[in-house]
Amino acid sequence: MLDLDHIVDLLIDNIKKLFFPEEWIELDMKFSKFELFTMLFLDKRKEITMTELVEYINSPMSTATGIADRLVKNGYIIRERSETDRRIVILRLSEEGSQWVKKLKDMISGYLSMVLNDLTEEEKQFMTAIVFKVMNKLQEKLIKPSPGEQNKKDIRKIEIE
Repeated sequence: MLDLDHIVDLLIDNIKKLFFPEEWIELDMKFSKFELFTMLFLDKRKEITMTELVEYINSPMSTATGIADRLVKNGYIIRERSETDRRIVILRLSEEGSQWVKKLKDMISGYLSMVLNDLTEEEKQFMTAIVFKVMNKLQEKLIKPSPGEQNKKDIRKIEIE
């Protein structure tokens, strides 16, 4: 029988091992989760509009503006106006922001390599299948609207050029 309380305790006790203070301090972990996700999204997309950021982090424009303001102030991102439409604000990672994201990705890759190096090919495939199954289940649960929300009309955003 699966003892869920034991698994939760095991996760809590061991997850802190991933956050060795000296490694995370070196990466300057003074970011909120939204700031972190913003920088990772920028790394993936190269440049985004404020509207795309709002949609990605699922927050009001005022929250996204505050996030961008802090990241610009600290030198991690660059904010510019679009050359084709001055009303559109474009965000890009600065060199410092790109370096920070690279360090973070390298550290995460190091952790994954440490784990994967001790697994057989079959265990890696099994682990990958389980991770995808867990992530799909979480996404299904988190994205699925509650019964009360299913009856509400969908609000669509229409971009005006």
